Amino acid sequence: MRIPLLKFSAATLLLVAAIAEPYSAEAAEFPEYDGSYCVRLTSKMLNSDEKNVETNKCFQDEADTKKKLAEHWAIVSEKSFAYCHTSDPGSYRSLLRCLAGNVGYRCFQDELSCNWK
Repeated sequence: MRIPLLKFSAATLLLVAAIAEPYSAEAAEFPEYDGSYCVRLTSKMLNSDEKNVETNKCFQDEADTKKKLAEHWAIVSEKSFAYCHTSDPGSYRSLLRCLAGNVGYRCFQDELSCNWK
């Protein structure tokens, strides 16, 4: 139950940011990850069939998250991306969680004017 809550929270914060007033900083360049995160994540699984299934699930989750990030990328500043990219293992899901928290923080610090509707 905890993981869906995290996904919901991250998506909600990005949605809030999407309806926020435009952020004046230039957006960061969108990252391209090669999928090696998913391969590393499942590399120690012993059952090869299960490994393939889980790796494919990971690839799909990454693709879905990449699409969500791309839709809202205009609000991601270079500073926010640099902060999140340092702790990012090459995963769009990890990047989304970090950026969602960063966007929320910027709302509370009045760096963004965010409207909750």
